[in-house]
Parts: sequence; structure tokens; C-alpha cells
Amino acid sequence: MAAATSFLVLAMAPTANATAPSEWIVGTTSGIRSASATPGSQISPGIRVVRGDGATLRRLRRRPDVRFVEPNRHFEPSSLAAPTDRFFGQQWALRDARVPRAWRTSIGGEVTVAVLDTGIDASHPDLAGNLWTNPGEIAANGVDDDGNGFVDDVHGADMVNADGDPADGVGHGTAVAGVIGGRGDNIKGISGVDWRVRLMPVKVLPDEGYGTTATLVAGLRYALSNGARVVNMSLNGADRSLALEEAIAAAEAQGVLVVTSAGNDGADRDSVPSYPASINSAAIMSVASSARGGRLGYASAYGTKSVDIAAPGDNILTTDLRGRYGSHSGTSFAAAYVSGAAALLASARPAASGSQLRGALLASARRGGRLDQRVSGGQLDVAGAMKRLVRRARR
Repeated sequence: MAAATSFLVLAMAPTANATAPSEWIVGTTSGIRSASATPGSQISPGIRVVRGDGATLRRLRRRPDVRFVEPNRHFEPSSLAAPTDRFFGQQWALRDARVPRAWRTSIGGEVTVAVLDTGIDASHPDLAGNLWTNPGEIAANGVDDDGNGFVDDVHGADMVNADGDPADGVGHGTAVAGVIGGRGDNIKGISGVDWRVRLMPVKVLPDEGYGTTATLVAGLRYALSNGARVVNMSLNGADRSLALEEAIAAAEAQGVLVVTSAGNDGADRDSVPSYPASINSAAIMSVASSARGGRLGYASAYGTKSVDIAAPGDNILTTDLRGRYGSHSGTSFAAAYVSGAAALLASARPAASGSQLRGALLASARRGGRLDQRVSGGQLDVAGAMKRLVRRARR
């Protein structure tokens, strides 16, 4: 008769390998008389999970009936390590910001991110499935069902033309949205920081010319009244506005995080302000652009007191109009990375306030690189922020 085989799982200090804490697997022959009395939990015939000290492990290793000892290793879904998106391999910024490691905890969820920009191409195959839907509006019936002043604002609204169609005619908002929430692991195109998210397009910038204080304030108020947790404002203006500051204060009171681009004029924001990035509010995160190698991005604004964090913004592959993809650079896309990171954190910890999301992102930012003397914080580390926020929630 063939010798029976059983397995034991014993505990000892974890090694550098990816192993379950304090757990090891020991393969034995039939010589261990007390297999049924072995400490620990039987998870299948002949396989047990037990905890013991190093002395116990050493004794078993000396026994002739112990065939092998190996770590109880970790495994993870292959898609989390490398999603199926066609151009994922070209998205250097995701790896630079340590986003894939954060996907082990969450790939996103029902978090609403308002994109105050030029609108979004709602038909883009990498964005259509992640669009926010207004629960109070009936599509295409020509009626303002929820009474908010916009007819058929099913997927956001247009503050420029005062209607419910935030279509993007230039592509900037579409590109920003792809960084935040391009549908992940769907074989198509790229992966956003959030594979699943609710993207709320709020058109505050026209296809030609400039947006105004009025469109920005109206857009932010729309986002706040419709449940946005994070607001991305990849735009800049030279003048201070009390009306905009009041809207930002309302966001802070509501626990909403507002992520803004530092600007692309290469200026020191400590001495040359730009708005909304330079508004003094705990709701604001001002973001500089970084390039490969941890350098400040080309033409990115900076500021050791006024710019909070740096994120990838150079040569960013993302979504373009008419279902296309292209590379873009600037602090607009660095801000989008931080907005996506904040939404990813919020999906893992739904009760977190905007200030808690902001605190986790700043406290975990990597320091010691080339940007230490250019921004008040370090470089975006999404996995580090996720670990910090989730660990504190479990205390």
C-alpha cells in the first residue's frame, strides 16, 4: 500500500517572500502518529493550518517523515497585476504613482468624481460605462424632471450653454476623465486610476475661448448638489474671486475634496498665485506635474509652500475624442491622477471625509527625491495612501 501523505502548516517569522504571516506548509509521510491531534485547523483531508514557533518548526524539519517545508505563499488575481487593457504597458505613470499595488485593495466603485472641464465624450468606449447617471432625470423626455434648471441632464450638465448636454468639442475634459476613470481590465485602450467610478461631466469651459467665474461657480455648485465626493478642476486663472472662494468653502463644509492643477507657466506659486490652486482652503489640493525620473514636469508651476503634491503629468496616455487615445502633458493630468487616487481611496473607505483623503495622500507622498525643494509635499504614492487610510480605519 502506498504511504499516506499529510500536510502540516506551521508558524514562524515571515520571510522576504510573499507569504501569509507566520504560516508554513510541511509535507509529511504517514509516520506522524498523531495527525488527527496536530494543532490547527484542517482545511481538507491531510491538510492543516496551524501556528507554532521556530523551535517546533526545527524539530519537524529533523524528522525523517517530514518531506518538505515551504511558505504558505500569497496569490493574487492576474488581472490586478496586469489588466487586459491594450495600452496598459505604455502607462508608465500608473506604475510611477504605485497605482497597481493599490488595486490589490480596491479597483474603484460607486464614488462620484465631478470633472469641471470642457465636457466628456460620453460615447468613448473606455468612458461610457463609468459615467455618472442623474437618478432624478428621465432621459430624452425634454423635461427638467428634478427641477434643477437643466433639461435632460442625465449624465452631467453644461454651464456654458445652460443645458443638459456636456459634450466635449476639444478633448481636454475627455483626456482628464480617462486618467481618472478609464474603464479598466476591459481589453480596450487604457486603464484609469479607477477601473470603476462615476464620472460626472460638468462643462465649465467652452470649446473656444475661456471659461468665466460664473461658469466655474455654477459648475462647482452643481457638483456639490449632486453628490460629488471629489471635484477635479484642471484649469487656472490669474485673478482671485470671492464668489469662487465661497463655493470652495461650501465644498469644504460638505467634506468634498477639490483637486486643482498648479498651472503650466513654470512659475513659483509662492510668489505668483493662480486660481483656484492658490485658494487657501483645506478642501484644495494643488498639484504639480512630474516627469519620469522624479523631475519637475516641463513648464509645471511649483511652490514649497503653496503646491501640495506632485503627480505624473508628462507624456500621459489617455482617452481622446471619437474613441481614440493619445499622449498629453501638463498639470491638468497630474491633477487627474490625484483625483483618481482620492476616488480610489474613497471606494475602499466610503466614510472618509475629503480632509481624511487629503491627509492620507499627503502623509504617504514619497520624499527624498528631486521635487523636495519644489513642492510642499512629495510625489504621489497611491499604494502608500491606501495602506495608511485602510489601516487607520481598522484600528
